[in-house]
Amino acid sequence: MDEPTVVKHTCIQSACFFLPFFEAGEWRRRGKSPWKSVKKIEATPDAVRELAAYTQRCMSHSAAVMEFLLSIHDDWEITVKKDGVWMETETMIYEDILPKLEEAGISENDYALYSEYTRKWGMI
Repeated sequence: MDEPTVVKHTCIQSACFFLPFFEAGEWRRRGKSPWKSVKKIEATPDAVRELAAYTQRCMSHSAAVMEFLLSIHDDWEITVKKDGVWMETETMIYEDILPKLEEAGISENDYALYSEYTRKWGMI
């Protein structure tokens, strides 16, 4: 079993994962989400159905990633907003989470990671 990463005792790390509803990593591949070009396509019932199917796939995948994160750690602050799910924790560092995501086949296109450090003892 792998040794957990050493926790830095002088600061608190907050790891925040954003799981998007309307993107599937297009921004990293320099592609465009169908939502970005929805006004440029012909407004037909089939075009709307394709957009709905794309959105459903994105939301289902975000739910699967959320389920995985909850399976490896149970102390998350979860916020659902109109564009996706935000999952934040201060009790597991992202250096321990990222390899587990990779092992599960979850790529960096499936989430955005934000990390913040707060000193425990105040400012210099």
